[in-house]
Amino acid sequence: MIQLPKSTHVLRTFPYNKIEPQLNTAQKKIISEHVVSRGIRLLAIISSNNTNIPKFEDETVRFEEIHFYSIQLQNLKKSIDVYKVVAQIIPYPLVILFIDGEQMRWVMATHRKQKQTHLLSIDQTFEFDETISLDLSENNLKFTMMDNLNIKAVYHSWIEQLLQIELNFKYGIYRNIKLENNLLQQLKDLDRQIEQLVSQAKREKQMNKRISLQVEANKLKSVKQALIEKEQ
Repeated sequence: MIQLPKSTHVLRTFPYNKIEPQLNTAQKKIISEHVVSRGIRLLAIISSNNTNIPKFEDETVRFEEIHFYSIQLQNLKKSIDVYKVVAQIIPYPLVILFIDGEQMRWVMATHRKQKQTHLLSIDQTFEFDETISLDLSENNLKFTMMDNLNIKAVYHSWIEQLLQIELNFKYGIYRNIKLENNLLQQLKDLDRQIEQLVSQAKREKQMNKRISLQVEANKLKSVKQALIEKEQ
């Protein structure tokens, strides 16, 4: 559905037993407890060899290939934990579609090049809302519509497009998002702070403290609403 060239297709079960020796005890535990047996599939690899899209490297990052996976989980809430384990052993930017029954979630990340090894380490992960339908996300992730200037541009285009889809889906805002100016993250951070304050207020027994927490939550709700109205 995202129209990756056939030259990039792999479509095979990932040989976990071959890479298991590279994992420490904690990482093995995460995989064994949360990933369905034989549930890791390598779907596609995008590289300059099979797409003619050039690599990218500067002082901070290196993009040689992009690897696409689907991973079946016992619990979708563990997707970030599993993503980080896989990212430790695959030295390329990853696009992973996590599946738990009928629920699905895309996870990607920005990266930073390690000074000594020049391998990539995760800078920030992006876990996209599982309530967004697979059809909706895939219809907006057409490979032919991405910025194909280089491998890095392709990967970041996918992240930004998914951010834009979720921003529209959750907050009714349709606008282009850049990683450097992530309005969706600002709104999600406000939601998290509001939820924490409301939860604290419900547990608070002293009336004056409860009112203070509610006032603070209302201030953040006003900030959030102002951000939304500004963009609509």
